[in-house]
Amino acid sequence: MMSRSYKRRNKQRLDALLVLVFLVIYLEIIHRGYFLLYLLATIVLILVYKLFVKFKTYIRINNPKLKYIDGMTGLEFEKCVANLLRSQGYRHVTITERYDYGVDIIAEKDEIRWGVQVKRNSNLVKAIAVRQVVTALKKYKCDRAMVVTNNKFSHVAEELARSNDCILIDRTKLYKWVRTAN
Repeated sequence: MMSRSYKRRNKQRLDALLVLVFLVIYLEIIHRGYFLLYLLATIVLILVYKLFVKFKTYIRINNPKLKYIDGMTGLEFEKCVANLLRSQGYRHVTITERYDYGVDIIAEKDEIRWGVQVKRNSNLVKAIAVRQVVTALKKYKCDRAMVVTNNKFSHVAEELARSNDCILIDRTKLYKWVRTAN
């Protein structure tokens, strides 16, 4: 899984490359005297790029498969996430008992035993979900924690997860799992 800093560096590199390309084109156009044409083309390209990014985000968030997930019960969502974990290469995936103390699923990957908290929510997932799974790790003899949701996480939940080495799978990452599972 790519880290946020890795993605940010790649995006910065892409932005720098685009600026460099536009600068070279800009200098060539000024040299030939087509400044207004270049300016218009640049504005059109920026608008097309922004619309493309918005469209990709819209498709990812409003994906029919995720809409189906939004209508599941909590137990159905746990079973769905268990299947998605299997498709992501996790082994020995089991759903815990009904009163699970904060770990809904136990799974193994690369000799790491994961405790997974599953939250199907219509609102932001709060820090309590991270607290629950992190504190239940020892009870289930797990090495690492993960929280999976069909929504997004609050900033406090993200900060708590970072400080406890807990992986957060939000709606965007869940969409990627669903897409690769098919």
